[in-house]
Parts: sequence; structure tokens; C-alpha cells
Amino acid sequence: MKTITYSLISIFTFALSVAGESLRLDPLVRQTQRAIPFCVTGAAGTSLDDTIAKVVRQDLSKHGAFIAARISAGDEKTLDNADRKKGKIYFKNWSNLGAQILGKVKSQNGKIEFYLYTPYNGSRVFAKRYRGSEKSAQRVGHLIADDIVQAILREKGFFSSRLLFVKGDIKNKNICLANSDGSGMKALTKGNTLCIFPDWFPDGKNVLFTSYYEGRPIMYKMALANGKARRLLGMPGMNICGAVSPNGKKLAAILDKDGQPELYVIDLGSGKRKRLTHGRPVESSPSWSPDSKKIVYSSDSGGRGPQIYMISASGGKVRGLTTRSFSKYCTSPSWSPDGKKIAFVAQLAGNYDICLYDVKAGQLYQLTTNPNNDEAPSWARDSRHIAFSRVHNRTSRIMLLDSETGKTSPLIKSGQYCGSPAWSP
Repeated sequence: MKTITYSLISIFTFALSVAGESLRLDPLVRQTQRAIPFCVTGAAGTSLDDTIAKVVRQDLSKHGAFIAARISAGDEKTLDNADRKKGKIYFKNWSNLGAQILGKVKSQNGKIEFYLYTPYNGSRVFAKRYRGSEKSAQRVGHLIADDIVQAILREKGFFSSRLLFVKGDIKNKNICLANSDGSGMKALTKGNTLCIFPDWFPDGKNVLFTSYYEGRPIMYKMALANGKARRLLGMPGMNICGAVSPNGKKLAAILDKDGQPELYVIDLGSGKRKRLTHGRPVESSPSWSPDSKKIVYSSDSGGRGPQIYMISASGGKVRGLTTRSFSKYCTSPSWSPDGKKIAFVAQLAGNYDICLYDVKAGQLYQLTTNPNNDEAPSWARDSRHIAFSRVHNRTSRIMLLDSETGKTSPLIKSGQYCGSPAWSP
């Protein structure tokens, strides 16, 4: 009898080894114009202005659609001082130095304002006022970066969102929370046991996780406001891989109360359970479609290594999404908020990489090609960026991946294991 899912195995071993050759495909990269050169400065020259402007610059540089204009520090300071001294913006000079968009942060008497312009014609894209202070400068900077993404790309930004993840060692792991750039890290659970599989409730105020507080894996719901956790699901045996539906009404989970890890859907209002899978295959890693009608998950149906499957949340016919010709080992699916893509992990040429399934086209793509092992993808709310863990020598860090350019950058570094990231709604 199999008593553990593939996702749980990866937590304890950090790297898996399944033999076999696979087809390697090029990363999916959207063919668009080159990254947009930007410049963001403080309009009033205060320390608060400069701090906020720095956060905005760092955020936009990570995004992938923007790039810092190649303006020397001396030229930027000269232009900024001239703007401030004359009380007007010399758009032509900014444009000549390569800035296609120009942001100005202005704080005065406890008020924070931000102005975004297109220097080539001197037009104002938007102006907005924010509440904040020195203590909240980072939060304000993230909000401004999100507003810039929305205004320029007509897409959601993710910089003001937060990230759940697991941190610890082989014996003890806790659920942690951090800002989108890895700052402000704090532990939500504290104990000498395993707390794993974090997920968000759609209200952004409550989180789900599995813990061994009672000697076996049981699911808990925690309110972020007070840190109190209550038992949510404790069926006999394992209660793992919890995923809350986007509408907040149901919970997908892997339970082995019947002697075999199977996929269940639990109604959070009534507590009624529906078993979706049956038989000897081991299921793991459920992820909901944005409309809460379907679930993707991993299963070793056929006993030859896991693949990704899709099923209606009410049960019925199972549809396979990946093939063994692509990879003999595919797991950890994550459905993008826009419903168009499913990220997952596949073993390719001996390593584990982040891959993508295009739902409409039915095509498979490889996104990462690092010699280390990449695991546990989670989509940000913009359906473009993915947080994942990169494992090396029994430690790991949380990475950020731009699925459209293939660019990766570190989010959270630690000498300990950091894995299972989950973006806030």
C-alpha cells in the first residue's frame, strides 16, 4: 500500500531521481517589443521620495517588460535638480537620454504623490495620491509599481502581493510570510514539527496549511490578523496538499482514509466530501481552475511515473495533459489566474525544470533550464510571473520567473530549505 504522495516525497528528499530521456522544448517567450526604458526619481528630493523611488525602480527592473534607462547617475541628478529648481519638467532632455516613461515621487506634509509621464510628448499618464510614511515607504513603492504596470501594460501588477512559503530543515519546517521582494519575512508557525503545503483563502486574510502538531498530517486554517489556527480537516490518515477553490467554497485535498492517497473535494460549508479518483494510482498536488469548476493534479496512473491530469470538480472523465514522450515525470501543477496556462514540474535530461501547458493550444513548453532542480511553481496574480523553489545540496531558495521572457531572479535566500511558495490572491 502506498502511503505518501509525490509532493510529500519531494519535501523530504529535496531532489528526485527518475531515469529516462525526455523531449526538451524551447521556452515560451511572447514576441513583443523590447523592454520599456524607464526612470523614476524623487520630485522633492526628500529621503522618503528617494526610498519610494528606489523600491519602484527595483520592482520594475524585476518585471521583465521594463528596463532602467541608461542614464548616468550624474546626468540623472543634474536633470532632477533642474526640474526641481525650475518647478517644471524638462521632458525633451529626459527623452533624449532614453527614458520612454518617467516617474516622479513627491512627498510633502505627510502626503505622497506620484506622477507618470511619457517624456517624448510630455503627456501625463496618471497622477495618484498615496497614504504612507517612512515606515510604509516600501508598501507605497510596491503599490506605485503595480499602478505603473496597470497603466502601461493594462495588466495586473503583483508587487503589492505577499508570498507564503515553507522554511526549515529536514525535521522542522514552518510556514513563513514575506513581501513580494522577500522583505518583511516573518514566521506564521513556530514549532519543532513539520508545517507544510501552505495556501491562501481568497479573502487574503486566512491561510491553509498541513501540520504534524498531532503526530500526523492534519489541515489547519489560520487567521493572519491574530495568528490563531484551528483544525480544518483531520480525517484518519493523511490530510495533505490542500488547495482552496478561488470562490472560497470548496477544498481540494489528498486523503488516504480509505487506504490509498486519493483526490477529494470538501464543501467548506457543509463538510460533505466527494472522492474524485479511485484505484491504485497515487494522486497529489491539486490546483483549481479560476472558475472553481475544474482541478488539475498529478497521478502515477499506469505506475510508470506521475503525469498531469484534469478532472471536473464534481467528478467524471479524466483528461491527461502531459505525455511520457515529453517527460516520464510530471508533477506539481499550478493553474494561472487567467486560466490560460498551467505551470508544472517535469524531469528533463536528469533535472527538474519548470514547464508550462498552454490550455487553449494544448502545447507543452520548458521554461527553466537550470542544472539544479526547480520545484513547486506558484503563479502571481498577473498570470505572468511564477515563484518556485530551486534546490541545491539540500538547501533551496525561492526564485521569481518571468514566464514570457524566461528571466529568473532570486526572491528569498536562506541557508535553510525554502520551498512551496504560494502567492496571495
